Amino acid sequence: MDLELTDEQKLLSGSVETLLERSGGDRGEVWEKIVEFGGLMVDPEALGAVELCLIARNLGAHLAAIPYLGSAAARYAIQAVDEPPAGFAALAEVPAAVAIAFLEPGGGWTAETLTTRLTGGSLAGEKCAVEAAGAEELLVVCRDDEEPVLALVPADAAGVELTAQDSIDTSLPLSRLSLAAVAVGSDRLLSGAAATAAIERLEAIGGLLAAAEASGAAATMLALATEYAGQRRQFGRTIGSNQALRHILAEMYVSESASWSSILYSAAALDDDAAEARQSASITKAFTTRASREIAHGAMQVFGGIAFTEEHDAHRYLRRINLRGSQFGDAEHHERLLGRALATSVKRVANA
Repeated sequence: MDLELTDEQKLLSGSVETLLERSGGDRGEVWEKIVEFGGLMVDPEALGAVELCLIARNLGAHLAAIPYLGSAAARYAIQAVDEPPAGFAALAEVPAAVAIAFLEPGGGWTAETLTTRLTGGSLAGEKCAVEAAGAEELLVVCRDDEEPVLALVPADAAGVELTAQDSIDTSLPLSRLSLAAVAVGSDRLLSGAAATAAIERLEAIGGLLAAAEASGAAATMLALATEYAGQRRQFGRTIGSNQALRHILAEMYVSESASWSSILYSAAALDDDAAEARQSASITKAFTTRASREIAHGAMQVFGGIAFTEEHDAHRYLRRINLRGSQFGDAEHHERLLGRALATSVKRVANA
């Protein structure tokens, strides 16, 4: 596994950075340019997990509010299916915005506990925290009587109702999704082993993209805090000359570098179909969630009271970090998964 970014990957990251700087922050314009740039060309020969994470990191660094995470994650997940149904296969050709409908009210990020059901081609249930703004398709994770199922549903289909839901990051509005007897054709359904593989891949890449965006936001907070520490003067000298603040900034730098390296490693493992890819993605999501929040809190200390105002950039980045940290499982969720897996492994060895 080569962990060095190639020249093409560095060029990709730099190009997305330039695109975002020139876009002016308009949501529609940014999305259009990302699509035109080829940001949804998810394919082993075009964009893999590493490239998608590079794009997501830049989006987080600029607080871009576009439906990229769900759109990219859905396409990457479908790559796990050898011959996907026509509706899923069409996503590779059509740059439609996709929202992931996974989490349920009172539920968690585990497919086994879902209550949304597919019965006889009819979908019914409730989902929450769906990034549906601008989405044309909804990728609904549900179950039939026995197994997990993936359903691709048009956002304007009969029986689909989206209502606004509070979001900690107001630039990324969330919705509650109600599905009442929504008809889903067989060309838009994945079930059995194919659905299980796609959902596992969706959980892994979704977590990594959320982590990459949080990492980008944290990196910008570190840069802003470092700049502020070198400019803000108290008692005749810059606050950055204070040893305590230097230690905080140094710890923030180490955490940011370590979390981004972890993301790149896990993304490369996912692209290579490594045996430990899913476990690595889970470790990375847990580590990056905590590291990004620690970086954000460190930056808030450097800025002092000014950063607690809602209008300050640091406050806005903190909100993005918190939102992405909770998606596709927070740190505690992944730590529990890893703990159970370790306990199972130890028990298996003991019984051998």
